[in-house]
Amino acid sequence: MIITKLHIENFGKLQNIDLDFNSTLNEIYKENGWGKSTLAIFIKAIFYGLPPKTRGDDFKSQRSKYSPWQGGVYGGYIEYIKDNTSYRVTRIFGKSPEYDSFELLDLKNNQTYSEGSISLGENLFGIGRESFEMTAFFPQLDFKSGSNSELTANLTGVNKYQNDLANIDNAIKKLKEKRLDIKRQIPKKSELEDIHLSLNQAKAYTSSLNIEISEKEKELSQANNDFQNICEKVDFEKEKLGMQEEKYKNKMALENKIQNLTTQVASLYQQQSTFQSKKIENLSLKQNSNKLNLLCFVILTLFAIVMVASVILYAISLTGLALFLPTFLLSVLGIVAVSWLYITKIKKSQKTKNAFTDEKQVEDNKAQIDELNKSLAYLTTSLDNYKDITLPSQEALNNLQSQQNSLNINLLTIKNQLENLKNMLENNFDKEDYLSSQLEKTKNTYNELNYKYTLIDKTIEYLLQARDNVASRYVSSINKDFASILQSFNIKDRFIIDNQWNVKEQTTIGTKDFEYSSQGIQDIISFCQRISLINKIYKKEKPFVILDDTFVNLDDSMMECARAVVKELAKSYQVIYICCNSRCLLNV
Repeated sequence: MIITKLHIENFGKLQNIDLDFNSTLNEIYKENGWGKSTLAIFIKAIFYGLPPKTRGDDFKSQRSKYSPWQGGVYGGYIEYIKDNTSYRVTRIFGKSPEYDSFELLDLKNNQTYSEGSISLGENLFGIGRESFEMTAFFPQLDFKSGSNSELTANLTGVNKYQNDLANIDNAIKKLKEKRLDIKRQIPKKSELEDIHLSLNQAKAYTSSLNIEISEKEKELSQANNDFQNICEKVDFEKEKLGMQEEKYKNKMALENKIQNLTTQVASLYQQQSTFQSKKIENLSLKQNSNKLNLLCFVILTLFAIVMVASVILYAISLTGLALFLPTFLLSVLGIVAVSWLYITKIKKSQKTKNAFTDEKQVEDNKAQIDELNKSLAYLTTSLDNYKDITLPSQEALNNLQSQQNSLNINLLTIKNQLENLKNMLENNFDKEDYLSSQLEKTKNTYNELNYKYTLIDKTIEYLLQARDNVASRYVSSINKDFASILQSFNIKDRFIIDNQWNVKEQTTIGTKDFEYSSQGIQDIISFCQRISLINKIYKKEKPFVILDDTFVNLDDSMMECARAVVKELAKSYQVIYICCNSRCLLNV
């Protein structure tokens, strides 16, 4: 199959580009930034399409990266010859594969095919995009080779078992993913050790709490005894104080009674004194009354005589009127005065009579005084029994009650501490149970997952061995071609390819990875490795080979060898060689 021309409408920075190609070596020399790598990707995309976007990573997605910078139709076409028939394949790309358009035109018969978009490259070359990228497509600065089930099947001639080999690769890939997933899930030994350590710490803490609880219970018992003792002392002191208060109350009652009786006796004595004074006064009044009676009688008699005489004189002679009136009035006044004196005298006489009544009271008072004095004597004698009784003091009781409160607070504090310790112990028991369960669960998980991990690891080992057994069939043949191409670069017997398609460098002390070599040697090795693959893989249709600045790291000597190798390669394959350095040009 030979590409004859291409047209790029818009692809990345490239716009309205037309190129023609010959069937052998096509050298494209452009400056940096022209879009050489974009051109290489475009050719591959026309035959194999663009993969869908990688979710969350538009920058790495080719579909996003090569979307037209200037806008416009995203795509173009390529014309090629196969079996003496010319075709034009046109692709227009969208945001995702379902929006792509594809057309294959048979230029000889003008027949259009709109199907086969994804499988065009595979139908032409007999391999998929990944295998094409590993062989005939040399991207700039990144063209290390590799292998997959499709390449292995083609190399070993077991194409009909290609799906089985692919299944093995897929199975190995999935098993590795599963193994990695299980490895992440397997509890680390440090986790088991941490749980075990936490469990031991919990058990040690339980033991410590039990000892502390035992000591606290003893402390509680002692505190309870101390509190009971002080309560008894307080009760005894209260009872003692109550008795003292009762005696003091009795003493005070006796003193009050004595005081009351003393007051009553003093009052009676006062009455007696009053009665004696009245008695003396009554005797004096009695004597004066007799004298007053006689005086009043004489005066009244005189005033009567004068009044009678005045009346007679008046009756006898009217001329005695001037003497009559004064005399008569004086007599009336005298009689009134004497009457007043007599009334006063009668009242005093009444008092004298009352004095006789008071005399009886004096006798009664004397009897009461005697009775009260007897009671006073008895009470005074009774009071002598309380002479040592004083007002009780609360100080001793207050001190005891203060001690009682302190001991009660201490008792409650110890009870709370004990309760907290028991709660902590209960919580720690729960923690022990949880940690024991967690330890057992973690051990079971560890054993179960470790068993699965080992089983998967062995399965992967056996699958790899089976795949390697198949791959070993082509190792000898590939190494022969690989060595032949290396000789073109004057490199002999230093590098070999193993059955994993890894290149190893042979040394006097064994083999080592070729990545330890210089970048130029690495590029040569990868180039030779891919060329040896191309010769073995493409049996259905020879592909075009795209070389994008493949030899930029080579020195002048190696570059001269590369020119010869590429020119030899162009005799069998159409080569599209892209470079930006005149030193790397092939036709010089």
